[in-house]
Amino acid sequence: MSDNGRRYAPKDATPRSQNSREFKLNLSEDQLNHTDELEDLQGYAGSRAPQRVEESSAGARSARAERNQKKEAKEHKKRNRVKARKNKRIFAFTWLAMVILVSLTLASYLIGGSNDFLGVDRTDSEVEVTIPENVTQEQLTDILYKSHAIDKPEFFSLFCKFTTEMEYFEPGTYTIKTNYDYKQLVNTLQSGPDLGEEITVMFREGITVQQLAALLEENGLHTADEILEACNSSDYDSYSDVAAITNTSDRYYKLEGYLFPDTYQFFENDTVESILDRFLNNFENKLTDEMRDDIAKSGYTTDQIITLASIIQAEAADTEDMYKISAVLHNRLESGAEHDIYTLDCDSTVYYPYKTANDAPEGFVSSYSTYDNNGLPAGPICNPGLEAIKAAIYPSTSDECRNAYYFCHDSNGKAYYASTMDEHLMNMAEAGLL
Repeated sequence: MSDNGRRYAPKDATPRSQNSREFKLNLSEDQLNHTDELEDLQGYAGSRAPQRVEESSAGARSARAERNQKKEAKEHKKRNRVKARKNKRIFAFTWLAMVILVSLTLASYLIGGSNDFLGVDRTDSEVEVTIPENVTQEQLTDILYKSHAIDKPEFFSLFCKFTTEMEYFEPGTYTIKTNYDYKQLVNTLQSGPDLGEEITVMFREGITVQQLAALLEENGLHTADEILEACNSSDYDSYSDVAAITNTSDRYYKLEGYLFPDTYQFFENDTVESILDRFLNNFENKLTDEMRDDIAKSGYTTDQIITLASIIQAEAADTEDMYKISAVLHNRLESGAEHDIYTLDCDSTVYYPYKTANDAPEGFVSSYSTYDNNGLPAGPICNPGLEAIKAAIYPSTSDECRNAYYFCHDSNGKAYYASTMDEHLMNMAEAGLL
């Protein structure tokens, strides 16, 4: 083959020698962040690509800035997530602590209420409580709490609200143990107080408040001072006859005349109030509607009739004498002035509230004396019986007493009546009183 027929490949197409090497530049991101290294690289590249390096440098800075922003945003999000997790743990811990604290407080409160309901942890002692009539739930709770029979009034009040009928509580004074549970406490107060042994006492007609109080004390039913104090209180104004009294300050004892004499059964643990209530209830029952109507027609008040009846009771020798003495006293009150008689002149009123001069303090002058005061005294001088009350309402209309203004008795109780002073003096002489 001739040389002319040879075919030559282009120079550029000649394959690279195996000894030739390919140049690669591997730069890290941190190296790209430093301009000094870029300058070294530019110097290394020589003058063959200055423009390309400059462009690459500007692009790298932009990319770096973008990457830095992303990195900073990523770090910010990461910090926020860490902070949120931390805050969440703090909130959860705080919430858990509050729940535990509230739970412990509520549990302690409920346990305390449960213990009080069962009477647990209360001291084993006795207290005395007095339950009034028609006690309310609030009153009962307050009484028991103040006496230390209960420690949790709100729990006891709730117990009563859902389990107890208030109308079944019996008024009176009770001795109860402080470790009773609620049910036992309510059952005790609804069963009635322990009244002790029964005591029977008879009160004679015409007994005074002082004598009545002394008799009650003798039978172990409170002291006389306690009875007398109650007889001047306003605790019994629920009784219409007592409430009608308007001159309390002028009286020695407000209830004098209204403690009806009779035979009564008491209990050794009766209260003063329950004892006096029995007298007053008996009095109200003894005055019938007919008697009250006749009192209203007579022109006298009930209090005036009872005052008149008390004098009749103290002055009369017997039942028949009561009606005749009533006629004499009515005559003096209603027409005595026509005969220059202005006072009742009854010896029984001179030393009241004492019976005789020996009972009264030295120099004592009674404001009830009918020798010194016109008309009736301020109130009754004793507690009259039913016959004396009837006599005061219905005086005798016999000829012997129709115009009588005077009376007297001998030592045997025989009665004498007179229309004039001269007749009265003759009667007194015959009776051995002069």
